[in-house]
Amino acid sequence: MNIKNRFKRWFRLRFAVTYPFIVFLAFFCNSDSRSVINAIWLIIAGFFIRIWANGYAIKLEKLTTSGPYAFVRHPLYLGTMLIICGFIVMLRAYYVGILFIAIIVAVYYRTIKNEEGMLEKKFKDLYIDYRKRVPAIVPTIFPYRLGEKWSFSLRRLIKSKEYKPFIWVVIIIIAFHLKYTLIIKHEKIGAKALALIIVALSLGLLDLFGELMKLIYKKKAKQ
Repeated sequence: MNIKNRFKRWFRLRFAVTYPFIVFLAFFCNSDSRSVINAIWLIIAGFFIRIWANGYAIKLEKLTTSGPYAFVRHPLYLGTMLIICGFIVMLRAYYVGILFIAIIVAVYYRTIKNEEGMLEKKFKDLYIDYRKRVPAIVPTIFPYRLGEKWSFSLRRLIKSKEYKPFIWVVIIIIAFHLKYTLIIKHEKIGAKALALIIVALSLGLLDLFGELMKLIYKKKAKQ
């Protein structure tokens, strides 16, 4: 199995764990205004780290040690964990959340072991030294100063498609808020709720339209 296929395999496994958890939360857990406020900072911090990391990451081509990678080997996983913790706090699903985090940690542990094995084969002593000096998930305060460095790239960030999970996280937050106000509290659909519905639908349609345009472009390119 080549490197790209391995990444795809573990990517699918992580989502196979995440989707049932989201469905469970949608049916059995609720948020309120206070829990949303408490959680939003974790979600923002998670996305900030992921955006920061994707602006530096050059996957499989070079060993990335710039930006957040100078402080932690897997900033994307760290950002994802913060976002997950944010949803757990927002929906007050602490017991289920602890179980889910345990499962995700187990999946990430296997993923990290596989990825680091491939990186060690590719970059050899350079990666071994980097792994010794930089922690996997919990950041250090002392940046790694060795290795090739480069600046943040907006093009790399756009290519990473980080905007897609951001769009759907916003949609999910809106959906949970509407569930609480309209279903749990039995409030009528007012101007605020209607505006949120329009925003959520617009974001979803925008993302789907973008994917449709890419498919059309690929078909034309093959002709």
